[in-house]
Amino acid sequence: MMCIKERKVLAGKFNEQEKEYIRSKLLQHGKKLFGDHGLNKTTISDLTKQVNIAQGSFYLFYKSKEELYFEILEQEESYIREELLNKVLLKEKLTRESFRTFLQQALQFLDESPILRQLFDKSTMSQLLRKLPQDKFDSNKQGDIDFLVPYIKKWQADGIMKQLSPDIIVSMIRSLIILSLQKEMIGESNYNSTMDQLIKFISEGLIND
Repeated sequence: MMCIKERKVLAGKFNEQEKEYIRSKLLQHGKKLFGDHGLNKTTISDLTKQVNIAQGSFYLFYKSKEELYFEILEQEESYIREELLNKVLLKEKLTRESFRTFLQQALQFLDESPILRQLFDKSTMSQLLRKLPQDKFDSNKQGDIDFLVPYIKKWQADGIMKQLSPDIIVSMIRSLIILSLQKEMIGESNYNSTMDQLIKFISEGLIND
């Protein structure tokens, strides 16, 4: 690529192509570092060393490491939404069984994503709340609603899904996801059976036979 190594001391002198390249690398390496070490233990120095820019140059791209973390989080969520859309929701007609598959797949994606699991860690969330404006969290929550509500309304219009408030249905799904992160509190010996039963009850309660 371009000679970023030679120019690392020249903060603010990156051209647009270099900025795009550096931003993509911060996202790539940030995902790995945050996933391995968490938000608190990952420093801006750790991030800039991976991309080979001066530490001060980081602020040309993000106001804080928390802002970078949140952008990676949103990318991860967007990827999962697209995967769930293409692999489950649009694959076949919605039934109780396919809705169960949708919920099970959502929990599997969550289990495989260190970044998403960390979002519900108290210390990580506390740090994000201190550093980021509330509208970022509101927008993130709205993303779930915007993604699911059009499908919910269509299924309800087709008589497939029960006539509950779409916002309540989204909230039920979010609650299931939050609960799935409490494996230690549920108890590992009962965790899988508990989640399977909850998914079954939600599917049977929402999808018409």
